[in-house]
Amino acid sequence: TDHETPDKPPTAKLGDLSVPLVQPSSLASRYDVLAAAATNLPRAACAALALAWKGPNRPKARKSHDVLDYGGRVMDELGERGYHPLQIMGAALAAYHVTTDGLITAAEVDEAEGNSEAPGDSTS
Repeated sequence: TDHETPDKPPTAKLGDLSVPLVQPSSLASRYDVLAAAATNLPRAACAALALAWKGPNRPKARKSHDVLDYGGRVMDELGERGYHPLQIMGAALAAYHVTTDGLITAAEVDEAEGNSEAPGDSTS
């Protein structure tokens, strides 16, 4: 991925394509992708790729409220177009980061995983 600059949105490389990525406007869709990643990151990331993809050659898979199903259909479509799985996942993970950016902080992740230094009830 290229770094974002004020006049240039982030992009993901997919084979010879440079895919412009724009954070989806739907907060619900962004959280759906984040939640689905806990179950199946590759499928969630592929859904994020289709959601964030702005420009030509966007996957034609029909959007679904089932993020994992949608991501799987996007993944299959890109595979059928001849992209290597590593190319697909590289672009998909870049889109996942654009899609979920700002939804959760590192401190919230640590707290959710039980690694927080914050005082609380002891589990031991």
